[in-house]
Amino acid sequence: MASFAEFSVHDWVAYVVGRHNTERGLLASFLEREFGFFCQVAENEYDRPTSKMVGDHRLLLLRDCTGDDATSITSYLDAFGNSLLGNDKIYVALINLDPGFNVEDSMLRLGVRGVIDAKVTSKLLNRFIRAIIGGELWFPRHLVSRCILESRVQSFNDDDVIDNNNNNPSKPLLSVTLSDREREVLKEIGIGSTNDQIADHLYISRHTVKSHVYRIFKKINVPNRLQAALWASKYLA
Repeated sequence: MASFAEFSVHDWVAYVVGRHNTERGLLASFLEREFGFFCQVAENEYDRPTSKMVGDHRLLLLRDCTGDDATSITSYLDAFGNSLLGNDKIYVALINLDPGFNVEDSMLRLGVRGVIDAKVTSKLLNRFIRAIIGGELWFPRHLVSRCILESRVQSFNDDDVIDNNNNNPSKPLLSVTLSDREREVLKEIGIGSTNDQIADHLYISRHTVKSHVYRIFKKINVPNRLQAALWASKYLA
């Protein structure tokens, strides 16, 4: 996946949704000022962007969770079904999320790219958004790792069912060729490392990491970082 620096602002549109007009307006102004995105503000907390708005663009959907409860946030995301997990055109991020809800793992499983609470400066918000549109996940690393491990167990159980039904205990060989460095990068993605962490661990530049990530996604045919991590947990173990 390409990074923000490799995209023109014309490739992106933004959609801000939430309960409060003031917060929605402030967020929209921030996105327009800091990133130059065309930004549309939802009329209420239930609205979703139309397919016409997305078009050929990538969409950053930013939900302000001020005043929300856990149920209303989950209900809003459930309306997207499973589309967010395999979609590389809609990037959903949540801000002002009450950490007391303890719903970060649910958000990750629903396809949200990142969450951040109310105690955030404009500088951190800028970093957060750049990370999200650059294809990174903004969740605690232990949470990402746990989600991947649980998905890996489920995947192995599903494989056992299929193999038992077919009386064939062996997995098919994958026609994917990864270089040693690409395997190293993919393993780092599989444990929830960010691009900066991968660069530090492997002693390479962040730009080089981005290049590897882009090629890996192409080779294993996945749209996003979470799907790549799940692929790694299944096939690189």
